[in-house]
Amino acid sequence: MNILASVYDKNGLDSFLKDILHEGDIVYATGKTADFIKSAGIDAISTSKLSGFEELLGGRVKTLVPSIFAGILSNRDAKSNEELKAMKFPQFDMVISNLYPFHEAAASGKLDAMIENIDIGGISLIRAAAKNFAHVSVITAKDQYVPISRIIREEGTIPLNVRQELAIKAFSLAVTYDVDIYNSLSRKLLPEHSMENLFLGFTGGTRLRYGENPDQEAYMYHGDEKLGIPGASQMSGKELSYNNILDSNAALETALEFEQPTVVIVKHLTPCGVASSAKLSEAYSRAFDADPESAYGFVMAANVEIDAETAGLIAKNFAEVVVAPSYSNEAFEILRKRKNLRILKTSMKMDGEMRIRSVSGGVLAQTPLRALPVNTVLKTSMSAPESAMADLMFAWKVVAHARSNAIVLAKSYAVTGMGSGQTSRVRALKMAGEIAGEKAEGSVLASDAYFPFSDSVEEAKRLGVVAIIQPGGSIRDNEVIAKCEEYSIPLYFTGKRVFLH
Repeated sequence: MNILASVYDKNGLDSFLKDILHEGDIVYATGKTADFIKSAGIDAISTSKLSGFEELLGGRVKTLVPSIFAGILSNRDAKSNEELKAMKFPQFDMVISNLYPFHEAAASGKLDAMIENIDIGGISLIRAAAKNFAHVSVITAKDQYVPISRIIREEGTIPLNVRQELAIKAFSLAVTYDVDIYNSLSRKLLPEHSMENLFLGFTGGTRLRYGENPDQEAYMYHGDEKLGIPGASQMSGKELSYNNILDSNAALETALEFEQPTVVIVKHLTPCGVASSAKLSEAYSRAFDADPESAYGFVMAANVEIDAETAGLIAKNFAEVVVAPSYSNEAFEILRKRKNLRILKTSMKMDGEMRIRSVSGGVLAQTPLRALPVNTVLKTSMSAPESAMADLMFAWKVVAHARSNAIVLAKSYAVTGMGSGQTSRVRALKMAGEIAGEKAEGSVLASDAYFPFSDSVEEAKRLGVVAIIQPGGSIRDNEVIAKCEEYSIPLYFTGKRVFLH
């Protein structure tokens, strides 16, 4: 077996070669890879013996020559064999190559580092070997060393089906690498055109039991970083469903809006209970009490570590998923006793990447929705007291993550009532008031879009609302402002709509 090795990450290569090499096998390797192999006591022939040079242009060119690629791409038929023999080119059976760390270089934001970490020779070797999987095995990652060693040890060779699998993984690596280069350089060099073409490079696809309904197939894919629900570690519980993932994401993204310890309870993609408190257990109790009927079979997220007291409260109710950055040992032991409860540990870092949504015949892409920043402007002669102003900003953060049309009532850093997903704004307000009941008295109100009519102010007055925050922008804003003046309800405009379909 003739092996060609050219790797950036050399960890494990020496052990792999020692495991698979037999008498008569020959290893060819590029510059530093050859030095590394030889230092491990393994014979290696430098590719300079084939190319006629050690390397060119400071290492930019090492393998891009016919004497190497012909031996990878040969069909092994009589004509090909004669050509290689005439040229004295070896025939390669295995190519081991991994790539310059472009992703890490791109994270630095330095253009020179990005350019120098665009791999040319390595990606070409990988593509050539993957194309010729009928005859060549292509090894592209360290985690392939052990299983391939075992296969060679047990079978004496690498079967075609394994070579095919290795080739597909190689093409997957190549395409995600190229997508990363395109996306990173587009943002750096042509930011105004960076979304002209959209290439997605998600990996780690996991088949789910089914989609939103049992007759739909579904998969979850991972981005490059360990962010969000796809990047979470599942510590216990049943397999996540498609709907679990959507609801968990909604809970997490809402929780990320808050700095104070906060619990978000979600049903069907919209928060039904949210509360903040210095004590997490209190935040949980108040969030659950916002709408206990809807909270049956809920998904929740906390933005701080879950302690034992909070875990004990969660365990008393029917929760589907709990998401948090960490769990105390006692809390985890309490929660894991609920065998069906999915316990997720994830980063609390916001994901700033584009949000992608499919439609028939294409996709839509937009930047993430964030409640803040806003520039609140008082539109009435009376202002809200400090406590009500704090509640207004709390309610605003919640309404930004509720399905439109959405109204949130809140008091003392807790949701008291919510109406969402309605086709009429005043109907959403009436729903919020119905859920809040007596708790509506003294609550503030947040609306995700402007009031088209003053009837919402009339309903707010009837419920006992003490202050309102909304984007503004209606042709009837003056009527709405006048009605708030009439009822002595402070009104603030944010100038920012937070519609969520």
